[in-house]
Amino acid sequence: MKLSEVISLFLFLILPVSIVGCAGISDSASQLHLVATYKLTFGEPSGVTYDEVQNVLWIVSGTTQRIYKTDTTGKILKTLNYKGDDLEGITLDNSKSSLWVVEEKKRELLQLDFDGNVLDSKAIPISGPLNSGLEGVAQDEKGTIYLLNEKKPGRFIELNPDLTIKNNLVIYFADDFSDMVYSPKEKLFFVLSDESKAMYKWRPDLGVVQKFSLPLNKFEGVTLNAAANKFFLVNNDTNELWIYSLTQ
Repeated sequence: MKLSEVISLFLFLILPVSIVGCAGISDSASQLHLVATYKLTFGEPSGVTYDEVQNVLWIVSGTTQRIYKTDTTGKILKTLNYKGDDLEGITLDNSKSSLWVVEEKKRELLQLDFDGNVLDSKAIPISGPLNSGLEGVAQDEKGTIYLLNEKKPGRFIELNPDLTIKNNLVIYFADDFSDMVYSPKEKLFFVLSDESKAMYKWRPDLGVVQKFSLPLNKFEGVTLNAAANKFFLVNNDTNELWIYSLTQ
């Protein structure tokens, strides 16, 4: 074999490993451990957000198209008066005084107070099948809002302060994209995929940092208690709240 052929073969063998090692998936970092599961009394939970001030969850129901304030075991404390059309993702505003929700088929982002009154709304001009639209919403510590489009294609959308689109990134590291939550501690996102049965630690400039496999599909909502290092996931099929701890 010629020297040039030997070098080419060597590069072919080591290059994929180098790429994964630099910006790929790690299997030796933090791990998810199941803490508890709780049955919910409403159907098709499709979005969830954690409120650290009140120590409560706000959960979207696809069956009733309502938003419920619950304790951290899923017990209903309050039902908001807003009734949606195709509600999906939800996140707590960083002011801790309102909620942001997305309507999938309407391609709409809404801000609600804690009673369910609409404070603001914005149509998001994206194309694609109506039932493959907006699934997730998140906000970072600076107040920037991010949206997640389910598929065909998957999209990660960053908004301007006036809620117009600043960046629209096509993403393809999972079969679909169900929800996401921003981690202020790690300055990145945890992205949930129903069809891939996984959660991904991800940052736009780095790609996937780590993948966490999940036991079922239909996990469609995720939120984070950063102080306790706990994730709350809701399953749209089993109507359950799953709590995971993240350990090193």
